Order: sequence, then structure tokens, then C-alpha cells
Amino acid sequence: MKTSYIWNLSEGRAFPVELWKHSKIKIQVNQMDLSEIDRIAISPNDIHILFLQVTLLEWNKIQQTIATSFEGSPFVSLILISSPDGADQIQAAVQSQPKYLVLENPLHVRELRMILDRTIQSESYKAAALDIGNSCLENVGFFEGVFSLAHQEYEESKKENEALRSILQYEELVKRSQAGISTALEKVNDMKNQELIELHERVKASQKLDELREKELKQALELQKATEQVLNYSRIEEMNLDKILRAQDRLFEYTEQEIKELVEENKSLKKKLGLI
Repeated sequence: MKTSYIWNLSEGRAFPVELWKHSKIKIQVNQMDLSEIDRIAISPNDIHILFLQVTLLEWNKIQQTIATSFEGSPFVSLILISSPDGADQIQAAVQSQPKYLVLENPLHVRELRMILDRTIQSESYKAAALDIGNSCLENVGFFEGVFSLAHQEYEESKKENEALRSILQYEELVKRSQAGISTALEKVNDMKNQELIELHERVKASQKLDELREKELKQALELQKATEQVLNYSRIEEMNLDKILRAQDRLFEYTEQEIKELVEENKSLKKKLGLI
């Protein structure tokens, strides 16, 4: 089990956070005076966090030592600084270095606990990932075989995917063809329906034409009948006129005969009277 060392550097100030248990990491607080900074031993396989409780004057005395011994160390995860009188000045001095974190004054214990816990968790995960990486390097031959097998399976899967893609493309072409056939059938049905409609219209037009022709025929027959009646009436009138003319002729003939007889009778009478 890894150990997380919290180095509490101060002039007799106690560590403000109560220790807590972690399921996978042992947490240990080491109390050190500022004069004992050189005694801090940084082990490469553990987690190290420096917690400085200093005044501005104390910080100015140890700043160079902290920068030289711990600022560039890859095994020091975080340098926390709490100062009752110099937080702003210290922040201005270390703000370009990501390993420092200057806490607000007054110190919030709960916030400090959360920062420590998250830092320990993060370093634990990083260490676990590093262990896994080292284990993989130690078993590189095994993993090469696994990767080779995985690559072979990938190639086979790729071929299967290509075959499946071809099948899907064929199905897509079939679907498109079926869709085209359906569209063509719909167009044919539409054309048939249109032809039926046009045929129905032509039949209706033909029926109307027949009705008109029948009506015209009836009118022609009625006209012919009326004409015949007129002609018959004209012939009757002509016959009646002929009869009248013949009667007049007979009348004239009869009158002329009577006139002749009267003339002859008049002559005879004159003879008898001796007038002639």
C-alpha cells in the first residue's frame, strides 16, 4: 500500500485537519520545524504534499530552499501555503509555478481537507496507471500476441463488415429498384385511371352527341311533316282553285249561251213584230 506523506512545516503550529482513513492509501502527517527542512526525505514510490504555515518573514527566509529542493521534484505533488499576514505577497511570488497553492486567510479547514483528499486521489490514480503501464511493458510479448490476434480478428471483422456492407448495398439497390417499380406501377395506374376518365368523358360526349343528333332528327322529321302538311294544304287549295276556275268557266259558258239565246229570241220577236 502506498503512503501519502503530508509534511507540516511550521514553527510549532499543529496540523489543522483531523486525519482520515483511505481505503487504498495510508495517510501520514509529519510535523517538521522550519529549521528541519533539509531533513525531509522524498521517496519516489510515495505521495508527498508540503503544507507550510508561515508568516511573510518566515516565507522570505525559506523561499529559496523550497524552490531549490521541492519545486522541481517530480515526487512532490503539491505545495500548500497558509500565511496570516502575507498571502497576497506570496501569491504574487509563486503564481507562475503550478505546483503552489496559496490558501485564503483565515484558513478554511474543510476546504483544506477537500484539496488534500482530491490531490491524494488524483496521485493514486496516476500511480495506478503508471503501474499498469509498467506491467504492460514487462509483458510486451504477451500483449504483442494479443494485439496481433486482435489485429487478425479486426481484419476478419473488416472483411465481414465489407461483405455485410455489400449485402446492405445490394439490399439498398433492391429497395430502390422496388421503389422504382412501385413508382412506375403507380404511374401506369394513374395513366389507366386517366384513360378511363377520358374514355368516360368521351362516352358522355358521344351520348350527348347522339342526343343532339336524335333531337335534330326529331326536329327534321317534324319540319318534314310540317312541310308536307303545307304542301298538302297548298295542293288542296290548288285543287279548290281549279274547281272554282272551272265552275267560273262553266258559268261564263252558260251565261254566254243564254245571251246568245236571248239575242236570237230578241231577233225573232222583232221579226214577228215586223220591226226588222
